Formats: sequence, structure tokens, C-alpha cells
Amino acid sequence: MNILVVSDSLRDLAPAVAALDRSGHSVSYVDGLVPLPEIAARGLADLSQTQALVTGRLMWLDAEALSLLPRARVLALHTSGSDNVDLPEATRRGLVVTNVKGVNAEQCAEFSLGLILATARQIRTGDIAIRQGLWASRTQTSLDLYGATVGVVGLGLIGRAAVGRLRAFGVRLLCHTRTPDPAFGEEMGLTYTDLDTLLRESDVVSLYASLNDHTRHMIGARELDLMKPSAYLVNIARGELIDEAALIEALRTSRIAGAGLDVFETEPLTESPLFALDNVVLTPHQAGLAASAKVGAALRAVNNALAALDGHCPPDAINPEAFRAP
Repeated sequence: MNILVVSDSLRDLAPAVAALDRSGHSVSYVDGLVPLPEIAARGLADLSQTQALVTGRLMWLDAEALSLLPRARVLALHTSGSDNVDLPEATRRGLVVTNVKGVNAEQCAEFSLGLILATARQIRTGDIAIRQGLWASRTQTSLDLYGATVGVVGLGLIGRAAVGRLRAFGVRLLCHTRTPDPAFGEEMGLTYTDLDTLLRESDVVSLYASLNDHTRHMIGARELDLMKPSAYLVNIARGELIDEAALIEALRTSRIAGAGLDVFETEPLTESPLFALDNVVLTPHQAGLAASAKVGAALRAVNNALAALDGHCPPDAINPEAFRAP
């Protein structure tokens, strides 16, 4: 059977490539997240004969794109999110979709702590200052994380991992989630609360929520106005959780002290008013890109694709009802 890999990294990850080589299937690669219509137009791969597609989150797979895969039986994402896929259309077509949720939870949680420290302790500001010949006494005073209130929004695998790390800093922990876990909250010293209260009381707000109709633009102008002028906003989850235009205005006017962003409404981010602001730390969606996580995600995605082609419902199927045996 024919497997198509459209990715900006998988071909460089030897364990995943080796698994594909051993599978006995015909495998072709398109390097870079090239949209399927462009692949078809340029003749980079024969989409009409593709039974499995392995790709990443930045590949937009709407009804038009999926129509180019008439024989496909599995779409294996090597990312944790799947909001780039028209899931109802995929299911209607009998196309089982898989992701690798949780494979990089520890790495993402670790990175979020890095962004919190980089923003709240103003590490970037210090780096710029010393390059300009200024010493610490001439730079802005940073937030003391010890004893501060940190608001965690979302309590999935990454949120839970982050809470465990935050606890070690001696912070007061607030949490807003649609699915509170009383036992976990008691163990970690979490106080569950509504979003407005969390925003008003937190010195740092860190987002770990998944993207859906309830969470899209959950942080907008009204929510930013609730935050303390001295507070920081950190997001490693999904860019669309924040109304980016409202955040830019809040940062421009010092309505909040700063932000740390690893994700954006439009990705990849190549130009933005954010680039001109000195109270925001920007990174290119790299929270989950630790070496071990990249290998693990790629290998798991490949194994999901191979399971489907071998007649088994993939273990990470998001829509198992769409699975059809050969």
C-alpha cells in the first residue's frame, strides 16, 4: 500500500523512517508542510493512490483537501492537536484520524515554565540590557515568582505536568477547567475557580487548554482588562485561544506587564506587530520539539498509520467509528 509523508521533520528522524522501511509498503516523502492542492498541482505525489497520509498540524485538511485522497484510509498526525482536520468530513469519508496526544506533555510543561521565567523574571530584558552596556540595577525589576499567584487554564496532561513543576516554586495555584479533579487539586494545593476570578487574582496566567468552540478567543479584550497591570500571560497551547489583536493592544498600552507566546493565530508567524514590542517573548511553536519528543511523536504516528493499513484500528484513533478494515 502507498504511504505519503508530508512533513518538515519526519524524514530526519531515523526510528520513524526505519519503521516505514521495514513495513513493506511503498513510502514517498514531501519535505515541508506543502498543502495537498499544491502537491497535486505540482505532481509531487500521486494523491489518488495514497492509502495513508502522515503529516503535522500545520497542514490544513479541510473538505477540499480530503477530496484529493479518495483511497486514503488513515490520516496520522505526528502532533497532539487535530484542529487542522475537518473531522466530520474525514469520518464521512471513512478516513480514520489519529494524533499523538500526550507524547510531549512533559516537554511542553517544561517549556511553559521556561516562558514563565523568561517573562516574569525578565530574562530577555536583561539580555538586551547587558548587550547595551547596562547592569542589573539599571533594568526593570522583575516579578518574584515565589509567593506569587499563578493561574493555570486547562488541566489536561500538559496542564497537570506544569502544575507539578509550578508547585516546586512555592506559588499559590489557581486553576480554571471544565473538568476539575478534586483529588488532584488537594494533592497539588490547587484552588479551582472561574476564569474571571483567576484572571483578577493571578500574577501569571498560563494557558494549557485545548482549542474548541468554547475556548476560541477565551482571552479577549474584556478578559485582559480583568488582569492586573503587573501580570503576565503565557501561552504554549493554541494561538487561537487569545484574541491576538486585543493582546497586542494590551501590551502596547502596558495594560498587562508582558506575555510569553509560543503559539499564534496564524502560523508560521513571519510578520506581526508583536515583533516591535519589547514586553513579549516569542518562540516558534517549539514547546514540544525536544529531541526525544520529536522522535516519539513521529514513531507513534507511523505506527498508527501502519496499524490501520494492517487491518487494526489505530490505538490513537480520534474517530474510531471511521475505521474500516481492508
